[in-house]
This record gives sequence, structure tokens and C-alpha cells, in this order.
Amino acid sequence: MELLQLQYFFESAKTENFAKTAERHYVPTSSVSGSVRRLEKELGCQLFDRSSNRLTLNRNGKRLFQALQVAFDEIDSAVKDLTTVEDNREIRLLVRAMRGNVTDYIIEYNRAKPHIRFQINFDNASQDFENYDIIIDERSDLYPTYERTELCHMRLLLVVSRDSPLARKKLTMKQLAGQQFITLGEQSHMHKILLDACKKAGFQPDISIRSNDMKYYEKLVDSGIGIGVERNNPRSIRQRNIAYLDVSDFVEESVVFAYYKKEAAYGNIEQFLQFLSSKDFI
Repeated sequence: MELLQLQYFFESAKTENFAKTAERHYVPTSSVSGSVRRLEKELGCQLFDRSSNRLTLNRNGKRLFQALQVAFDEIDSAVKDLTTVEDNREIRLLVRAMRGNVTDYIIEYNRAKPHIRFQINFDNASQDFENYDIIIDERSDLYPTYERTELCHMRLLLVVSRDSPLARKKLTMKQLAGQQFITLGEQSHMHKILLDACKKAGFQPDISIRSNDMKYYEKLVDSGIGIGVERNNPRSIRQRNIAYLDVSDFVEESVVFAYYKKEAAYGNIEQFLQFLSSKDFI
């Protein structure tokens, strides 16, 4: 009997749904259901009553759920008691999305708690994920062992200079074939979204500029050199020389999460995650 088996059972018992537990842990539903079946085999009894489209916690399951609720509460309480007295850990942070917002919030947090140290990497190409306590990124399957909390959910739009004649037209993706595009580099989520959208429309985009620096990327889009992809942000429209294109078949979204290791999410790291979750990323 493993702790992960008990955790999968406990979380599935709350919702009577294996799929929701799988989504939370970023694993296939079969991994959760298989783990619970192995637990049932070890215990020698069924914990759920199963029908074709329904999962129901039975009497055995309710008994185990009640016991685990007490046990997990005690474990959480003990961890907090042992770690909240003084946590001097450095927060290791990999930022692969929402860099501007995250930078502002790190500065704000550091002013309030100057004793907390950060180690921060803004490199999209970095793959050594295990070296970080928190990773800020788009929805991704790169972090199967991490928990996650959603920071923002926004629509993606194609953006041009306000002076562009395209800004006053109703368009389809196919009508943008031959136009110049600007992206945030080949490792960025926006770049991949653009390639997929153009491929569906039957053409390869002419990407004239790739910039990993958001400041210069925005400056280039504002200048009218090419079409970019950005999150729908009313502030940008007010503060910059841009307009969002009306493209009927470009229907994309950006969901950004803070990914983290559950076993490390206490003390400094837990507090910083709570701080990020409370912020407005629009």
C-alpha cells in the first residue's frame, strides 16, 4: 500500500470521479482507476460501487475516507507546525509565461518580505524542471509530477499596429497568407499557436522576426512591421498603438498555471503561491 494510492482514493472519494483526480494530478484516468483497484485488491474489498457511467463510494469506502481525512489533516497540521516557524529556503522559480506580470509581483513580494531570496530563470529553453520549486507556464504536459494552480485564463488574439488597414476588416486566417508575422521565439506557446492556426488555414506563416524579449516584441508590433499573437488585454489597447484583428477562425486561448511540487509547497513556497493566486494577471 502506497501513499499515492491512498491519495488517489481520497481525492476520488470526494468527487466520486476518477477523471477529476487524474486532471488534478496531470495523469491519465486509467492511472488513477488502476491505482484504486490495486488498493482494493490489497484491502480485499471494494471501495466504490461501479456502474457504466457512475462511481459511488460504498460503506467500505466511506470508512476508509473518514480515517484518511483525519490522517491527512494531522499530516498537514504537523508539516505546518514544523515549517512555519522559520523557513529560510530560497524560492527557485522558472518563468515561461506572463513574465511582465510575474516580475512585477516578485518585486512587490520582495518589498514586503525582503528576507526571502529568489532564484529566477526566464529561459524558455530550460528543461531541467526538477531544479525548480515553481514553474509559471501555459497549460502543458511537461510537468506530469507537479500539482498546479490556475493563474489566468484569457483569449488569444492576432494584433497589429492601429494604423494597419487590416485593423478595419473582417478576416479569415487564409486571407493573412503572405502577411509578415512576429513571434516570441520558437519555444513560446504563442509561436506554436500561430503555426497551428496557419497550418489549418493551408499556409506557412512568413515569420519575419522572432524576439524573446517582450519589450522589443511589443515595440515591433506597435511599429507595424508584422502581425503578432497576444492575450486579450484592455490595458494594452489603451496604452499602445495596437488593434486586435477580427479573424473569424482564430479561436485560441491561453491558460497559465503555477506548477509546483506538493511535498515542497509549505512555508515560503506555499505563501508565495497563495500570493500569486491572489493577483490579477489581466
